[in-house]
Amino acid sequence: MTPSLYVSRINQIDAAQLDGEIYKMLRNQTKEIAKYCTPGKIDKWQAEVDAVLKFLIWKFSLQRGSSTFGQRLLNLHYANINQRKAILYLILNVVPQYLKDKLAYENLSERGAFARALKSLVDWMTNAINLLEFVNLLLFLHRGIKPHVIELLLDLSSQSITTHRPRIIGYSYMTRELLWHGLMELFTIGIPMINLHYLKHVMTRLWRQPKPSIELLPVMNAATKCAYCYEDPILPSHAGCEHLFCYYCLQAHFTAMSKFQCPKCNAELHAEDMKRYTIASASWSDDEESDDSFERVDDG
Repeated sequence: MTPSLYVSRINQIDAAQLDGEIYKMLRNQTKEIAKYCTPGKIDKWQAEVDAVLKFLIWKFSLQRGSSTFGQRLLNLHYANINQRKAILYLILNVVPQYLKDKLAYENLSERGAFARALKSLVDWMTNAINLLEFVNLLLFLHRGIKPHVIELLLDLSSQSITTHRPRIIGYSYMTRELLWHGLMELFTIGIPMINLHYLKHVMTRLWRQPKPSIELLPVMNAATKCAYCYEDPILPSHAGCEHLFCYYCLQAHFTAMSKFQCPKCNAELHAEDMKRYTIASASWSDDEESDDSFERVDDG
């Protein structure tokens, strides 16, 4: 099987992304190991730890072969790499970032003018490298080779290990995501438009016949509960039967429909009969009943 000279741009970019993710995963694992140490004890050595991790990744990839871990996962390798280029690759990949991280952590005010000048030089070099990376990316999009400055400086070219085959992209996951998001949008828009109170009372009427409402004034005491939510009534209200409701429970029903059946006594309640429960009205009702009983006693 003859290797193919052509390597797609997306494969080269994906290989670099995989290398970055492998490094980040190892870096996060080292932080997990060191999180039980004294705070700040490991942080001052973070630059050295990162350099060691990059060295280990290089040792088990480019030093022993011709490809990085990301390239191996995508069946790629450097066609023209040798030991000298591999060592230069390690130096260019480790040293600039190490100097930047080390100088950023150190307190340069105590190190003198030379340390501050060195930091300024490293910052300038970092900005120059970032600019070169941007320019090289534009060139890579045009030419399709050498996506990184290190590869450009060392003249490293990626090559496919196997015969070139078109990259197969599966859209099943994307299709499931689109379907799921479409259903979520449908439910988000459609469910609030369904009158659940109306449907509930329509189903209730199938086996319960409404009773005519009798004008009765409810009486509230410590044991009184809302006839709908069975909690202590908040802003107690009523609509013609002897049971009390929370204001919002009753108003929600009348907002959904103009009449409904009381869940307890099955009386038909109407929106125009809704009233707030007050102690004065209840006391007036009690006084009226006592006056009637007193008159009945006198008549007797």
